[in-house]
Amino acid sequence: MRRVPVYILAGGRSRRFGSDKARALLAGEPLLVRVAHALEPVAQRIAVVADRADRYRDLGCVTLADRVAESGPLGGLHAALHDRLERDGPGWLLLASCDLLEIRLPWIERLLARATNEVAAVAFRDARWQPLLALYHTVLLEAVEAQLGAGRRALHELLERGPSAALAPPADLPATWQANTPGELAAYARSVREAVHALGQAVPRRRR
Repeated sequence: MRRVPVYILAGGRSRRFGSDKARALLAGEPLLVRVAHALEPVAQRIAVVADRADRYRDLGCVTLADRVAESGPLGGLHAALHDRLERDGPGWLLLASCDLLEIRLPWIERLLARATNEVAAVAFRDARWQPLLALYHTVLLEAVEAQLGAGRRALHELLERGPSAALAPPADLPATWQANTPGELAAYARSVREAVHALGQAVPRRRR
Protein backbone atom coordinates (compact mmCIF):
# COMPACT_ATOMS: atom_id res chain seq x y z
CA MET A 1 0.00 0.00 0.00
CA ARG A 2 1.19 3.51 -0.82
CA ARG A 3 2.41 5.34 2.28
CA VAL A 4 2.35 9.07 3.04
CA PRO A 5 3.22 11.21 6.07
CA VAL A 6 0.24 11.38 8.43
CA TYR A 7 -0.57 14.42 10.56
CA ILE A 8 -3.23 14.23 13.28
CA LEU A 9 -4.80 17.47 14.49
CA ALA A 10 -5.19 17.65 18.27
CA GLY A 11 -4.87 20.06 21.14
CA GLY A 12 -7.63 22.41 20.13
CA ARG A 13 -9.90 24.12 22.62
CA SER A 14 -12.56 21.39 22.35
CA ARG A 15 -15.25 23.87 23.40
CA ARG A 16 -18.14 21.53 22.59
CA PHE A 17 -16.44 18.57 24.24
CA GLY A 18 -15.56 20.42 27.44
CA SER A 19 -12.11 18.84 27.83
CA ASP A 20 -9.19 17.71 25.68
CA LYS A 21 -10.96 15.14 23.51
CA ALA A 22 -7.66 13.74 22.23
CA ARG A 23 -7.31 12.20 25.70
CA ALA A 24 -10.91 11.01 25.96
CA LEU A 25 -11.07 7.23 26.34
CA LEU A 26 -12.81 4.78 24.05
CA ALA A 27 -12.48 1.14 25.08
CA GLY A 28 -9.81 2.29 27.54
CA GLU A 29 -7.62 3.97 24.93
CA PRO A 30 -7.20 7.72 24.21
CA LEU A 31 -8.86 8.76 20.97
CA LEU A 32 -5.59 10.22 19.68
CA VAL A 33 -3.76 6.94 20.18
CA ARG A 34 -6.59 4.98 18.52
CA VAL A 35 -6.43 7.20 15.43
CA ALA A 36 -2.65 6.87 15.24
CA HIS A 37 -2.85 3.06 15.46
CA ALA A 38 -5.56 2.94 12.79
CA LEU A 39 -3.44 4.96 10.35
CA GLU A 40 -0.16 3.10 10.87
CA PRO A 41 -0.61 0.85 7.79
CA VAL A 42 -0.66 3.88 5.46
CA ALA A 43 1.79 6.07 7.37
CA GLN A 44 5.28 6.86 6.26
CA ARG A 45 5.47 8.47 9.69
CA ILE A 46 2.94 9.98 12.10
CA ALA A 47 3.03 13.35 13.84
CA VAL A 48 0.47 15.20 15.91
CA VAL A 49 -0.11 18.94 15.44
CA ALA A 50 -1.08 20.87 18.56
CA ASP A 51 -0.62 24.22 20.26
CA ARG A 52 2.68 23.18 21.79
CA ALA A 53 5.28 20.54 20.97
CA ASP A 54 5.21 18.69 24.31
CA ARG A 55 1.45 18.40 24.72
CA TYR A 56 1.19 14.65 24.05
CA ARG A 57 4.67 13.50 24.95
CA ASP A 58 3.21 11.36 27.74
CA LEU A 59 1.19 9.44 25.13
CA GLY A 60 4.33 8.69 23.13
CA CYS A 61 3.30 10.94 20.23
CA VAL A 62 5.69 13.07 18.21
CA THR A 63 4.02 16.48 18.32
CA LEU A 64 4.55 19.63 16.25
CA ALA A 65 3.57 23.07 17.46
CA ASP A 66 1.31 25.31 15.39
CA ARG A 67 3.23 28.00 13.52
CA VAL A 68 0.25 30.36 13.69
CA ALA A 69 -1.40 30.34 17.11
CA GLU A 70 -5.13 29.75 17.47
CA SER A 71 -5.68 29.29 13.74
CA GLY A 72 -7.81 26.16 13.89
CA PRO A 73 -7.55 23.17 11.54
CA LEU A 74 -6.21 25.35 8.71
CA GLY A 75 -3.34 26.34 10.99
CA GLY A 76 -2.73 22.66 11.68
CA LEU A 77 -2.55 21.96 7.97
CA HIS A 78 -0.16 24.90 7.62
CA ALA A 79 2.24 23.36 10.16
CA ALA A 80 1.89 19.94 8.52
CA LEU A 81 2.67 21.25 5.03
CA HIS A 82 5.78 23.01 6.32
CA ASP A 83 6.97 19.87 8.10
CA ARG A 84 6.33 17.72 5.01
CA LEU A 85 8.36 20.09 2.82
CA GLU A 86 11.23 20.36 5.29
CA ARG A 87 11.51 16.61 5.83
CA ASP A 88 10.67 15.11 2.44
CA GLY A 89 10.27 17.89 -0.10
CA PRO A 90 7.10 18.36 -2.18
CA GLY A 91 4.38 15.75 -2.02
CA TRP A 92 1.20 14.52 -0.40
CA LEU A 93 0.22 14.19 3.25
CA LEU A 94 -2.81 12.76 5.00
CA LEU A 95 -4.54 15.05 7.49
CA ALA A 96 -6.80 13.50 10.14
CA SER A 97 -8.66 14.66 13.21
CA CYS A 98 -7.92 13.13 16.60
CA ASP A 99 -11.64 12.53 17.25
CA LEU A 100 -12.38 10.14 14.38
CA LEU A 101 -14.27 7.17 15.78
CA GLU A 102 -13.74 4.86 12.82
CA ILE A 103 -11.09 4.72 10.10
CA ARG A 104 -11.11 1.94 7.53
CA LEU A 105 -8.21 1.31 5.22
CA PRO A 106 -10.36 1.01 2.05
CA TRP A 107 -11.41 4.64 2.64
CA ILE A 108 -7.77 5.73 2.63
CA GLU A 109 -7.05 3.60 -0.44
CA ARG A 110 -9.81 5.44 -2.34
CA LEU A 111 -8.32 8.79 -1.39
CA LEU A 112 -4.82 7.73 -2.40
CA ALA A 113 -6.02 6.38 -5.73
CA ARG A 114 -7.34 9.82 -6.64
CA ALA A 115 -4.18 11.71 -5.62
CA THR A 116 -2.87 12.63 -9.08
CA ASN A 117 -0.99 15.53 -10.62
CA GLU A 118 -4.26 17.16 -11.70
CA VAL A 119 -5.40 17.94 -8.14
CA ALA A 120 -3.92 19.38 -4.94
CA ALA A 121 -6.42 17.93 -2.45
CA VAL A 122 -8.61 14.84 -2.21
CA ALA A 123 -11.52 14.61 0.22
CA PHE A 124 -14.92 13.02 0.67
CA ARG A 125 -17.92 15.23 0.01
CA ASP A 126 -21.68 14.82 0.30
CA ALA A 127 -23.64 17.95 1.25
CA ARG A 128 -20.36 19.36 2.53
CA TRP A 129 -16.67 18.60 2.45
CA GLN A 130 -15.13 16.20 4.98
CA PRO A 131 -11.71 17.88 5.30
CA LEU A 132 -10.32 16.05 8.32
CA LEU A 133 -9.64 12.71 6.73
CA ALA A 134 -8.21 14.01 3.48
CA LEU A 135 -5.09 14.31 1.36
CA TYR A 136 -3.33 17.62 0.75
CA HIS A 137 -0.34 18.42 -1.47
CA THR A 138 2.41 20.83 -0.48
CA VAL A 139 1.62 23.02 -3.51
CA LEU A 140 -1.24 24.34 -1.35
CA LEU A 141 1.09 26.02 1.13
CA GLU A 142 0.99 29.43 -0.54
CA ALA A 143 -2.83 29.36 -0.70
CA VAL A 144 -3.02 28.29 2.95
CA GLU A 145 -0.75 31.14 4.03
CA ALA A 146 -2.76 33.64 2.00
CA GLN A 147 -6.00 32.43 3.56
CA LEU A 148 -4.56 32.58 7.08
CA GLY A 149 -3.23 36.08 6.39
CA ALA A 150 -6.73 37.16 5.40
CA GLY A 151 -8.17 35.76 8.63
CA ARG A 152 -10.17 33.02 6.91
CA ARG A 153 -9.66 29.69 8.63
CA ALA A 154 -12.19 27.36 7.01
CA LEU A 155 -10.70 24.26 5.41
CA HIS A 156 -13.75 23.86 3.19
CA GLU A 157 -12.89 27.23 1.57
CA LEU A 158 -9.46 25.89 0.65
CA LEU A 159 -11.06 22.79 -0.85
CA GLU A 160 -13.57 24.87 -2.78
CA ARG A 161 -10.79 26.97 -4.31
CA GLY A 162 -9.02 23.75 -5.35
CA PRO A 163 -8.04 22.15 -7.50
CA SER A 164 -9.66 19.45 -5.38
CA ALA A 165 -11.09 16.00 -6.07
CA ALA A 166 -14.42 15.33 -4.34
CA LEU A 167 -15.20 11.67 -3.69
CA ALA A 168 -18.57 10.28 -2.68
CA PRO A 169 -18.47 9.25 1.00
CA PRO A 170 -17.95 5.53 1.60
CA ALA A 171 -21.17 3.53 1.85
CA ASP A 172 -20.06 2.22 5.26
CA LEU A 173 -19.25 5.63 6.72
CA PRO A 174 -21.03 5.81 10.10
CA ALA A 175 -23.62 8.52 10.63
CA THR A 176 -21.50 9.73 13.54
CA TRP A 177 -17.81 9.22 12.93
CA GLN A 178 -16.39 12.15 14.90
CA ALA A 179 -16.83 12.75 18.63
CA ASN A 180 -17.66 16.44 18.93
CA THR A 181 -19.32 15.99 22.34
CA PRO A 182 -19.07 13.50 25.23
CA GLY A 183 -22.61 12.41 24.34
CA GLU A 184 -21.59 11.44 20.82
CA LEU A 185 -18.63 9.47 22.16
CA ALA A 186 -20.83 7.68 24.71
CA ALA A 187 -23.47 6.89 22.08
CA TYR A 188 -20.84 5.43 19.75
CA ALA A 189 -19.32 3.31 22.52
CA ARG A 190 -22.79 2.04 23.39
CA SER A 191 -23.54 1.15 19.77
CA VAL A 192 -20.31 -0.83 19.52
CA ARG A 193 -21.12 -2.77 22.69
CA GLU A 194 -24.60 -3.52 21.40
CA ALA A 195 -23.22 -4.69 18.04
CA VAL A 196 -20.72 -6.99 19.75
CA HIS A 197 -23.48 -8.38 21.98
CA ALA A 198 -25.78 -8.97 19.00
CA LEU A 199 -22.98 -10.76 17.15
CA GLY A 200 -22.36 -12.97 20.15
CA GLN A 201 -26.03 -13.86 20.31
CA ALA A 202 -26.08 -14.71 16.62
CA VAL A 203 -23.15 -17.12 16.74
CA PRO A 204 -24.50 -20.65 17.33
CA ARG A 205 -23.13 -22.43 20.37
CA ARG A 206 -21.35 -25.72 19.93
CA ARG A 207 -22.98 -28.80 21.35
CA ARG A 208 -21.06 -30.54 24.03
